Formats: sequence, structure tokens, C-alpha cells
Amino acid sequence: MTRSDEVEGVRVETVAGSSPGLRAVRGRLANGLTLLAMEDHSAPVVAVQVWMRVGSAHEVPGQTGLAHLLEHLMFKGTPRHPKGVFDRLLERAGAQSNAVTSFDCTTYYETLPVQHLDLALGLEADRLVNLTLDARSLDQEREVVRSERSLRVEDDPDGHLEEVLYGLLFPDHPYGRPVLGVPEDLDRLTLDDCLAFHRRWYCPPQAVLVVVGDLDWPEIARAVARHFGRIPGPREAPPAGAQAPLPPAPRGRREVVRLPLQAERLRIGWRTLPIGLDAVFPLEFLHVVLFSNEASRVHHRLVEKEGLASQVEGASDPMALDGAFWVDVALTRGARAPEAWAVICEEIRRLAREGPHPSEMRRAQNHLETAFRRSMASAESRATQLGAFEVTAGDFRRAFRFLDHLGRVTPEDVRQAAARWIDPERAVVVVGRPR
Repeated sequence: MTRSDEVEGVRVETVAGSSPGLRAVRGRLANGLTLLAMEDHSAPVVAVQVWMRVGSAHEVPGQTGLAHLLEHLMFKGTPRHPKGVFDRLLERAGAQSNAVTSFDCTTYYETLPVQHLDLALGLEADRLVNLTLDARSLDQEREVVRSERSLRVEDDPDGHLEEVLYGLLFPDHPYGRPVLGVPEDLDRLTLDDCLAFHRRWYCPPQAVLVVVGDLDWPEIARAVARHFGRIPGPREAPPAGAQAPLPPAPRGRREVVRLPLQAERLRIGWRTLPIGLDAVFPLEFLHVVLFSNEASRVHHRLVEKEGLASQVEGASDPMALDGAFWVDVALTRGARAPEAWAVICEEIRRLAREGPHPSEMRRAQNHLETAFRRSMASAESRATQLGAFEVTAGDFRRAFRFLDHLGRVTPEDVRQAAARWIDPERAVVVVGRPR
């Protein structure tokens, strides 16, 4: 159900979900900023999140890591709040704050006592338009990012395998380039590059402000208008989103990498579908039935029955432009990847022929519904769901319809998804072997 009205000069629509308590408001300020708000009176806190419609997929070749580096630099201060003041003020208010960069977006977030909403909004509005940068700050954060990359990729077999897999799944496409950037590009990035990227992308039409907490909607609207309404819109048309054409999906790629491991690792992936399509929902069932927990078919075969692996996990990862379905297998010492891959192929083909059992569908439905309800249990997690669906899927209302879509998935839908999207012949397989 949707109702339109006007609050604080902002034309808004109120959207109610099918589940009790799911009701949110979406509005747009005159400067182009999108506002999403939800009342949540379960605790006296408020979650403030700023979702920028820019991530590593918007970088140009040779400047990988720029979106993530700018995320770090956004904490370096403004004339009104110099370096260090931003964090001190939030810490004094008891806030939890951080930021994250992905392929499709960059998110800045704070969760804090509700009486400090004005503080969070004022700080976010200030750094959106008044960021100050210098060469020293750039060099300091470049070193931080290098260390982060060493920790999460170069010294972490899981991160290394993931980077190799996505590079093979998305050749010659931004999704195939690492969010953290490659060392050569990080070394080349200049202060002018960072400032130009900020000017291009950090403007109100590229921002989605999400506020969820123990406040009535008119209070939220007044506070947002007070801090963000005075920001002028861009003089030029805002840039379009990442529109890089997707290369054809690879078929049957195999790669072996040597890593500091005690036993072999297997990382497998398939290209699938973007998050805005309803056909992604059978893929959610698919990963639960086959890979995602101890009751899944492949976990039972590889871990419990044949002893080839100590861990099996998988996920469907739909993104704005395309999707990936991946599986990670940690083999036991002495087991070889071809043995495990043969078992996985056998289980995929059996599911594609016969479909899931009714008991597997019920278990997957319960698992997915529980996970979704947990993701909407707090002000912070609700804000994250609203922002993620608005920015990557184009409409936060898909979060409200998530359970309805799950309820319409049939065993035949899951069988067809297995046959079409995770055919072993189309798989990209990366084997990590001990050095």
C-alpha cells in the first residue's frame, strides 16, 4: 500500500509492507537527494546511513581502488570539523560508525542514541560537500589501504581465491577488478584524482540518506531538511551509473594458484542474474539446498559421508549489473580438488534432473525467512536493507516484498535454476594448492 503527501516541503510516499510493522517513507529533496525513513520504536536509538551510488564498478581502468581510498579520505575532516573531530564527536555521543565500499556503492553509517540525530546528520552533510584533502592525508591513507590489501588478499588465501575467481568470472569488466585496487594503481593515484572523483560522484542526486529509529516521521523530515536541504544541487547533470557492457559469461575456465595452505581449497563460481530480477529467488533456494549449511546435499556428501572436506559454504550474490553464485570448499589434508569437484557435479546434475524434495524446500524456506527477519530486527539492519535495495535493485520496496517472492518459488523453479545457471560445464573453478 502506498500513500503520497508532503512534509517539510518534501513530496513523499509512504509504503507499507505485507509484514506487520514494515512501513517506510521515501522522499526527494529539491537538490536531488533521496530520503528513506522508517520509524522503529523498539529502542531509543537511530541509525543514519548515507549510501553513495558509486563503488569500484564506476572506476576507470588504471584507477582501481579509488572509490575505496576515497572512503578512507572521507574521514579526514572539513574546515568546520578538522581531522579527528568527526570521530571524537561521534565517540563522545556513544555512536558506532564505519564505512564500506563495494562494487556498486559506498556506505557511511552511524548508530547512536536518538537524541544525537542532529549530530550525525550535521556531520554527514558537512563532509558530503566540504571535504578537505591534502597530499599528506592521501599518503597516510594509501599506506592504510596497502596494509588492508595485504591482510585481506595477499596474506589471506580466502581473499586471494575470491579475487582470482571474480577476475575470471568478469573478464574486462569492473566486477572483475578488485574493490581494494591493485598495488600499481594505488601507487599512481594522485590528490587530483581523488578530488575529481569526489566532485563527480559526491553530490546530492547520487546520495540516498536512510534514517531508521525511535522518532516520528515529521521529526526526521525536519532534521533532514535542516541539515541537507540547504546543500545546493550540482551545476551539471549527475553522472550516469556504471554501464560497462558485460562480456560473455566464461565457460569451463580452470585455474590453479599456489597459496600458504595445509590442504587444497576449491572456489567455484557461475555468472547469474542482477538483483533487480525476480528470477534471483530460486537461486536463494538453490544455494541452501546444495551448499549453504550442514544440512545441504554437498556438505553431507563431502564432509559427513566421504570425508573429503572440512567445510562447504556457498551463496548467491546478485549485484546491480549481474550476479555471481559461488561455492567454497576446504578440503581435508590429502584430499584432491578433482574428487570433490566430481561429487559437486554429481549433486548439481541430480538436482537439475529431479528437483528438490518437499522437505528441502520447507527447510530452505525456513532458513531464508529466518535470515531475512533477522536482517530486519534492528534499526541498523533495517536501514541497511532499505539502502541496499534502493541503490542496487533500484527500489527499497523489494525488501518489503522479499518474503512474498520466496513464498512463490516452486520446486520446478529451483530445478530449472540448477539446470540453467549452475551447469558444471559453465563453471569457473579455482584450485588453491599448498606451496
